[in-house]
Amino acid sequence: MISRLEEIVGYLNFSSGTSDPKFLHNLNELFREIKGQDPEGEVLDKFLELVEQTVARLRKAGGPFADTTQADAVMGLLREKLLPGYREFHRDLLFHQSPNELWQPFFVGRACEALLSQGSPWEEAERIVGEALEQLNDYVGYRPVATLESGGLSEPYPHEFVRPVPLYIRGAGVAMGRYERIITLALNILANTDEDLLAKAWFDLDRLEEIALDPRAYDFDHPVNRRPNYHFGQWDPHHITGAGYYSRFVLQQVTLDALLSRCECHVYPEDSNEDECWIEAASVLAGTMLMAAGVSGTGPEYHDSGV
Repeated sequence: MISRLEEIVGYLNFSSGTSDPKFLHNLNELFREIKGQDPEGEVLDKFLELVEQTVARLRKAGGPFADTTQADAVMGLLREKLLPGYREFHRDLLFHQSPNELWQPFFVGRACEALLSQGSPWEEAERIVGEALEQLNDYVGYRPVATLESGGLSEPYPHEFVRPVPLYIRGAGVAMGRYERIITLALNILANTDEDLLAKAWFDLDRLEEIALDPRAYDFDHPVNRRPNYHFGQWDPHHITGAGYYSRFVLQQVTLDALLSRCECHVYPEDSNEDECWIEAASVLAGTMLMAAGVSGTGPEYHDSGV
């Protein structure tokens, strides 16, 4: 744990916010260790405590860490400003989510990246947190654009945008927690799925950079959710690689929770067992992802407005 903490502090103190899979992987494994030591405790609080203790220890030892101004500032802003500010900003949108559901390791990692990206002077807390919030809130999903009588377009308002909770990041792995097992199994199934089937669904695992969870409550009656297969998830229409392909797949929480409910209740038919149940659930998840990918296409130029 000590070496992992020191690597995390090294990133926080010297990085400019560029995403580093190793940093995210270290965060994930540190959260796992903390959870293993105290399953009922608040993982985020313990994480913040351990990192702050490590910053103080390295600063005292001197050398490359003689100046820990940046790490101290980022941790202070994360604890006191950004995470509380995110909850307050989305008090209407995410009121139903508990801190443990939101403050997953990769989400905390993305929050750190957002703070670091704003740069010094670190005394400008209001500016840094405001810009970090804007950077985090990068997803709205499928939204039909209404044309107003005045001829203008009705765009989504800022509080509609949210940061999907990352469950998988390429190079960093699958986030620890409730969804880890089913996401891992589903990725293994997709990795071994016939290439022709994947091609027909316009899904290429090599282009997948992130799987994330939409934390917003799902309204089945909202007109936006009448789009076919939207409730199964979708490629993020605004997360596009330089080659023009979608790269972040966003799942609906209601879908994942429904699949997990049967496995977690531990009630299985006599001719079944727990492992078979998880494989079945992961197979359904993989299938729903392929259905949603087929509707979304591979990129913004795939389907025209008449489809």
